[in-house]
Amino acid sequence: MSQEKRQFQRIAINLPGELVFNGETVSTQVQDLSIQGMRVRLPATPRSANQAVTLTFKANAESPLITVKGNMTNISSLPDDGESVIAGIQLTHISVEDMSQLRRLLLLNSGQQDLDTNELSALLDQIAKAFN
Repeated sequence: MSQEKRQFQRIAINLPGELVFNGETVSTQVQDLSIQGMRVRLPATPRSANQAVTLTFKANAESPLITVKGNMTNISSLPDDGESVIAGIQLTHISVEDMSQLRRLLLLNSGQQDLDTNELSALLDQIAKAFN
């Protein structure tokens, strides 16, 4: 039986963004996100996993910009689209302000009133375990 590795609920979303890696900026679509990572669709040019990236996106036109840093993981081609790939991004850094905006975006799109509290508690538990 396989065990789910994700501890945080992913929310399906479709937001435009920009991904920066190796000094290159490409347009991307954020397809889903969680408090610990996200999945993006980007042009199918050569990429490698474990590459450091910076992703910026907005919840809507009036929202502040959210900036996250992470590592690109799980790059896979789309069978019906030779022009795009899907990549996971595991977060490695996010500012307090951006974390607040990300949590708000997750809460508003989850439909669950207690998502924010549960996921924050799980994230704090993970941080505490890392220090032990």
